[in-house]
Amino acid sequence: MDEIARIEAVLHDISEYVVDRYSQRDTLTVSTKASPTDFLTEVDIAVQRRIVEHLSAAYPSDILIAEESGLDSFKGSPPSRCWMIDPIDGTQNFLRGLFPEFGVSIGFLVDGNAVAGGVLFPVSQDLFLSQYGSGAFRNGKRMQVSQIESLQEARVDIDFGALSYRNQYRNHAQGLLEVVGQVRSYGCSVMGFCQVADGQQDAYIPFNVKPWDVAAGILLVEEAGGKVTSFEGESVTPFLSEKIGIVSNLPLHSQCVDLLGGLSKG
Repeated sequence: MDEIARIEAVLHDISEYVVDRYSQRDTLTVSTKASPTDFLTEVDIAVQRRIVEHLSAAYPSDILIAEESGLDSFKGSPPSRCWMIDPIDGTQNFLRGLFPEFGVSIGFLVDGNAVAGGVLFPVSQDLFLSQYGSGAFRNGKRMQVSQIESLQEARVDIDFGALSYRNQYRNHAQGLLEVVGQVRSYGCSVMGFCQVADGQQDAYIPFNVKPWDVAAGILLVEEAGGKVTSFEGESVTPFLSEKIGIVSNLPLHSQCVDLLGGLSKG
């Protein structure tokens, strides 16, 4: 498939720029969006612009959806061919000097389903790639989710999310905190997906993720043998990202549904 090669090439192309600007992050122009901790930098905008230019030139009739610059909304049925772009996921980590906890994500969808995707963590140069039916790879090595079978032994990333909706999911977070062996919260959705796909952690529990957060990640996890669903265990796609609640290996998935599916979201 030409699209997976294009994703890899585009991610490599923007890598040097991101690393350079990361080294000069104290000089960046920064603003906030929905909340005081929801940052937007000139790097987010520049990276998205460069990716959009690449993809638009290669596939002029495809639809592009991205986090910034007015490309974050789409109405109607999923288009036949669509790209979803997150220029910097984990912008706060980027600004605070936390690495490798920020990444660039590109997903390619056909009829609403991800069929190719890639995530690059520019500082560490870790590249995650996946194509539907062909497996998921980290730096060329095939990935597989973990086989941990007990939540008491599990390492789980709980994305507590923004203050504006955190209270809505307090019961979910509390239920997990009472049973999970190890808890992490990286504040970077694409890292949550990639670490589950690579078996570095056993589950990722996100609240209120956006389509560009998950377009590549869903495919990476599923092609590595994992599962991505709602809290109730329902199937999801990037266009149903607001439903996503459980990203896990197979042995833990039913336990997560049992624990989280019946909880009130109020």
